[in-house]
Amino acid sequence: MKGVYAIIIKIEKKLELTIGRLGKVCFTPGIYVYSGSAMGQGSTSLENRLKRHFSESKTIHWHIDYLVAMAKSVKAWYAESSNRRECELAQEMDKSNKFERAIKGFGSSDCKSGCYAHLYKHIGNSDTVSDISKMLPGLQGNLSTDGKVVQVEQ
Repeated sequence: MKGVYAIIIKIEKKLELTIGRLGKVCFTPGIYVYSGSAMGQGSTSLENRLKRHFSESKTIHWHIDYLVAMAKSVKAWYAESSNRRECELAQEMDKSNKFERAIKGFGSSDCKSGCYAHLYKHIGNSDTVSDISKMLPGLQGNLSTDGKVVQVEQ
């Protein structure tokens, strides 16, 4: 399956991490949302991308790996899509008054759309999943709390 996803991460206390070329970064407590896409097959399919993000036994490679490894709570919103929509989701979060910018360049090293980052902090009192779902109209979103993907018949 191909698609777009948002990893939703709860950070309960101030967290300082050294992350690749980003260097030392600080996360304040709150809910963070990382936008990603999975447009391949095998290890780059949506099913396997989410499984990897939830895995505790993985090589730390991507920016998001550092943060997920330290998080208390992780879940994922995902939707099947034949188009790469991670930048669209990141740009919608950037424009929204329910999200604020987190770390410049986080998760967007290979971004060709000029995104500030692919990680944003949710600041609204509203439901994070609901806010994400509204940003990509026309997609049937699903929620995973264990990295497993359910394929929905359309």
